[in-house]
Amino acid sequence: MSYGMSARAYIERAESCLHQHDPKYFFYAAFEMRCAVEKRMREYLDAWDHVSRKQKQGWEITKLGSATERAFQTDRVMRWRVEDEHTGKTLVVLYYTPVTRKLRSNAQRLSNYLHAPKKYHPETDAWWSEFRGLLEEMLLQLHDATTGTLLGPALKKGNQIQMTTDVPPDTDIGLTHVKGATMKVQIDHLDELPKTLEQEAVVWKRMESQRP
Repeated sequence: MSYGMSARAYIERAESCLHQHDPKYFFYAAFEMRCAVEKRMREYLDAWDHVSRKQKQGWEITKLGSATERAFQTDRVMRWRVEDEHTGKTLVVLYYTPVTRKLRSNAQRLSNYLHAPKKYHPETDAWWSEFRGLLEEMLLQLHDATTGTLLGPALKKGNQIQMTTDVPPDTDIGLTHVKGATMKVQIDHLDELPKTLEQEAVVWKRMESQRP
């Protein structure tokens, strides 16, 4: 049996657990989601040489969150839009979708549920609905955090801009190279990932049925 250890693999198993509609699976979903949060931040950090080995090997959510914010100097979504300077046509759009502070905070709240409870909670207890509500909120946040194909925002090094990407296997890499075109780049920093993405966006497919 193969047990995938990418952030998306953890999310897929967590979502499968939530679909069981059996309270005992909430705990398995919570474990997978916590792992997904940790792994996604490591996927960002591992892609960059300027991040220390010690920071890359961390596992505590607080420390990993601090490391990503120090490495990238932002906690916001970054949109990298490439346009044909003459026609104004958008050629390609890339996103960096961070593990936000809110998602990290929610992941830490899971600790309230991943220990033996001090008292019994019947199925009618609000404790269960609150637990499920937290998991459903985190699932949406995790889908957003793994939608982007930039493993960190574009960073300037001298006169060059460095970018690291992780694109779906069927991506046409020729999208960013149009013969004879002069390209212009527009960079936007957003508070959240847009609910509707551009047709030219190169992203990992989101489960639209999960979007609010």
